[in-house]
Amino acid sequence: MADSNAQNNELERQNQQLLDAYTQLDRAMAQYAELYDNAPVGYLSTDFDRRIVKTNLTCCSLLKRDRIVLQGMDFLDLVAKGDRSSLLECLERVRHRKGKLECEVRLLNGTPVLLAMEASAAHQECRMVLLDITKQKQAEEALRESERRFKSLVEVTSDWVWEVNEKGVYSYVSPKVYDLLGYGPEEVLGKTPFDLMSPHEAERLLMVFGDIVSRREPFHNLKNVNLRKDGKEVLLESSGVPIFDDDGNFCGFRGIDRDITDR
Repeated sequence: MADSNAQNNELERQNQQLLDAYTQLDRAMAQYAELYDNAPVGYLSTDFDRRIVKTNLTCCSLLKRDRIVLQGMDFLDLVAKGDRSSLLECLERVRHRKGKLECEVRLLNGTPVLLAMEASAAHQECRMVLLDITKQKQAEEALRESERRFKSLVEVTSDWVWEVNEKGVYSYVSPKVYDLLGYGPEEVLGKTPFDLMSPHEAERLLMVFGDIVSRREPFHNLKNVNLRKDGKEVLLESSGVPIFDDDGNFCGFRGIDRDITDR
C-alpha cells in the first residue's frame, strides 16, 4: 500500500513537472510569436516556387495585404514589374549558394525595400527580411538635389569655391579657379593654398592660418596674394567655415576666394 502511494505521488509530481514545462513552453512560444509579429522589419517565407507560406504583421503592413490573403500568393506578383527580373535573379542565386544575399526592389505599392534572403534546402523554402528604406531613399534624393543645387550655384558664381581637409590640402576645387589662377581643378587638387603663393607670402599666411585652424572658427575677408600659373600676382580675399563630421571631429574648411586685384 505504501509503495502504491509513493508511486502515485511520484507520478503526480512528474505530471506537475510536465504541466509546468508545457506552461513555460506556451509562454515562450507566445513571446516568440509576439516578437516575430511585431518586429520592426518584415519577415517572409516562401517555398521555392515563390509561394508565400509565412509572414509577420510588419510584412503584411508593408505589402498592404492581410495575412490570410498573402498565404499562397506568388511574391513576385507583389513586386513592381520593373524590378521583377532583379528579384528572380537574386532568388536563383540564393538557392545555389550558402549565406545571405541582399537586393533592393520596389513593391507593387511603390515602397522601396531592402531584401535580405537566404535559402534552406532542408525546408525547401526561402526566408526573407524586408526593410522599408523609403526614408533612406528620400534622404539620398534630397542629397542629390542638394548637390545639384550646389553645382548649379558653383557654376554661375564669380567666386572660386574650395574645400581643404584637416591637413590643409585641397579636396574640392571649383572650375572657377581657372579664371582666377589659370589652373584647372585637377592641377590644384592635392595641393595646399601655400603651394600657390610665393615663399614669403606662404610664410606670412602660415602663421595666420595656423591660428585660424587652432581656433577652428569661421574666417572672413582674409587677404592673400596668389601666383597665377603664368607667374602674375593675384590679390584674393578668402572666407571659410570649419567642417566637422557627425562625431564633432574637425575635417577641414569650406570656403570661397574672390579676386580683388582691381579694387
